[in-house]
Amino acid sequence: MTATHNDIKKICFFCSQPIEGKKTLEHIIPNSLLGKLGIKEEELKGEGAFQYSRIKVPAHSSCNSGFGSEYENKIIELLDNPKQLYVDLKNEESGISMRYGPDESFTMLISTWLSKIYYGLFYNDYLKLGESEFTKSAKNIIESDNFKMVQEAYQDGVGFCIPSSLYVFTSKNESFDLRTMIYPQTILMKVKSLTMILCIGDGFLTKNYLNNGILKDYRDFLALEEKKEQRFPVHLYGLAEITSLRMHIPKEPSFIYSKQEKVIINMSLTTGVSDPDEYYKVDEVSIIKKRDEILKEFGVIIE
Repeated sequence: MTATHNDIKKICFFCSQPIEGKKTLEHIIPNSLLGKLGIKEEELKGEGAFQYSRIKVPAHSSCNSGFGSEYENKIIELLDNPKQLYVDLKNEESGISMRYGPDESFTMLISTWLSKIYYGLFYNDYLKLGESEFTKSAKNIIESDNFKMVQEAYQDGVGFCIPSSLYVFTSKNESFDLRTMIYPQTILMKVKSLTMILCIGDGFLTKNYLNNGILKDYRDFLALEEKKEQRFPVHLYGLAEITSLRMHIPKEPSFIYSKQEKVIINMSLTTGVSDPDEYYKVDEVSIIKKRDEILKEFGVIIE
């Protein structure tokens, strides 16, 4: 049976279980952070226009407070020093884990938080906007197998996300920005000098291509371009490059959730082909072309 708006309003965003007692409304972006950034009354414009402070989803009181104390309180503190957080996240970039469960790393905290915001934004849109092609897409996201796995894992204390490639960039521009993409499922959040980009549920496939020396060279390129032109949109170039790459990776992510072990096992990087480097090669020319198309959609003029 297909869930309706009324059905979804009565279940918890975090754990997917019915809300029978007291219902709370979870702020997708914490009010305290919005206050610090001075954007409480500003609007997130997309298919609908919602003040940041009014983007909320239904949740159990216990799930709401549990997520706040486990993740958001720590993250708000970390975001008080975005330059240090950038360094800390960069220091954790090497290595890809096949068994994905909760830990105390900066990467896990940020990935979990950004996943919650991504799914929460589409949850909010589906509940509050009229029926359209966009809300059909929003419903597909919040009823996807990936999100159901996230909710099941949350019930077992395994965070609120699945293996996702996290990227960070830094820039001199300190304006706030928040963007999401339906395909590939991606979220960008820019807080002061720090840009965080998460490829939702990609099984670290993107990280497997864009990492180490290649990533360093790309960051150096962005820094050089910003030095030439102060208004150079580092965060949008980062988002366009990453999403274009993700679109061109000839492989789909795959996960298994072990309820007994309380871990998500990432099967995305396993392969049976004899020459994976050749078989899964990406088309660099096509990536650049698509990247430029995405930048134009963002209103960035390519010279």
